Amino acid sequence: KLMVKVITYGTYDLLHYGHIRLLERAKALGDYLIVGVTSDTFDRERGKINVQQSLMERVEAVRATGIADEIIIEEYEGQKIDDIKRLDVDIFTVGSDWRGKFDYLNAYCKVVYLDRTQGVSSTEIRSEQQVVRLGLVGESPILNKIERESQYVNGLEAGKVFSLNDQYLSENLQAAEKQAASFQELLDESDALYVISAPSKHYAQIKEALEAGKHVLCESPITLQPQQWKELKKIAKD
Repeated sequence: KLMVKVITYGTYDLLHYGHIRLLERAKALGDYLIVGVTSDTFDRERGKINVQQSLMERVEAVRATGIADEIIIEEYEGQKIDDIKRLDVDIFTVGSDWRGKFDYLNAYCKVVYLDRTQGVSSTEIRSEQQVVRLGLVGESPILNKIERESQYVNGLEAGKVFSLNDQYLSENLQAAEKQAASFQELLDESDALYVISAPSKHYAQIKEALEAGKHVLCESPITLQPQQWKELKKIAKD
């Protein structure tokens, strides 16, 4: 066979030097490099909910390196086998942090694990960016879920909580350092608010937050009156 085809896959979010070095070394394994970029939907299905760039942004970043001879989109589990067969691939390669994970592909082509560049990763880059402090408002056990799951989202930190009834809150949220003594204190120490208080309180709380320059995520109904919604929409837009 005259041309050795190599294939590799990745998300390539916030493309960095580590990605480029891996692509260069993948290309050096053969004559023709195919790069599979994961789709937004496939990323979400795999639990990667903190990818910051869109699919097209990530594809364009890979293309701009000039290393890939061909770029394809990875959209479903099991696609790697289909791609290897369809594209007549000789070598599959991926970073060494996946060592052993893709040994089953040896039945279809040669598998090579490449050592990653130490000290750089998309996760670290996302973590170094500005953290959004999310203030919590309400009397619902859903606040516990928000606080717990925020730990897995880079760039997001569950801050203090303002609640008129903390009986549904977890021990973490009932801790003194997590409790805001007033709604104003919560605003002062938050960049954005998640609101799940009584619907009758939504209008006043959202209005005060918007006028303080805060982003707001609110469970429905946002307001009880159409005119209130129109007013809040105007404040947010302005």
